Amino acid sequence: MKNILLTFIILISLTACESKKSNSTENKIAESEIEEQKVELTEREKEEKLREQINTEYLAELSKCSQNKIAVTDFNGKTEFWKICETENGKRIIQIESHEKTDFYEEVYYEKNGELIYAEESIKYMPINHYILQTWTCQFYAEKGKLISLMSLGHGKTEDDEWNPEIIFEMYKKRITELNKIEKE
Repeated sequence: MKNILLTFIILISLTACESKKSNSTENKIAESEIEEQKVELTEREKEEKLREQINTEYLAELSKCSQNKIAVTDFNGKTEFWKICETENGKRIIQIESHEKTDFYEEVYYEKNGELIYAEESIKYMPINHYILQTWTCQFYAEKGKLISLMSLGHGKTEDDEWNPEIIFEMYKKRITELNKIEKE
């Protein structure tokens, strides 16, 4: 009977130790997950702060634009209307608008010291003699030549799994090349 009682006590002690180890491991995993969530939340907060900062700065610069350079081009097989606002503090806003069939296109590029920090692309479905029926807009936020964040609303390119948001940098480079052609002519 003593042996059975002793075996039973040892078994209970071992089970208690394993339970504590298991709880300790579970606690470490839970703590690790909480830390990951904090880091993720912090990254999300950083993104939101960056978007808010750039939006505020962009809108402030846009409100100051009174001396726009205006141009009309047909580089892409359609008439495009350009407005270029250059400020004294090394910032520039390039706005391009065009209309093709039932679609109204808008592009905005906001740069600081020659570096793209914000871009917006939108397509509005607007048949003649109608109000806007459908809109797609995507805002791109960049820092040091890298896409940091984007916000998309409506139905459009961002719904396609093949779409690559990094294409905005290629679009920007193409527009800068076109802008240089405007200035030379």
